[in-house]
Amino acid sequence: MKRFYVFKDGTQVGSTASKEQAIRMIRLYQEQETHPFLKAEFSVIAGEEEFISYPSRRKPPAKKRSAER
Repeated sequence: MKRFYVFKDGTQVGSTASKEQAIRMIRLYQEQETHPFLKAEFSVIAGEEEFISYPSRRKPPAKKRSAER
């Protein structure tokens, strides 16, 4: 699934499903800026979201060794 990650001054502030929503989110943050010299820098990164599950914690069954005599 493709996602668009929004960053404000290098820190992730959210992710959206479309680029238009990401730009809308940035515009909302920009409206809240109050000081003209302290404007934040925004960026968007597009990427694939992939969930990686943890490996199973079960131990593999112990192999029985045949005793050679």
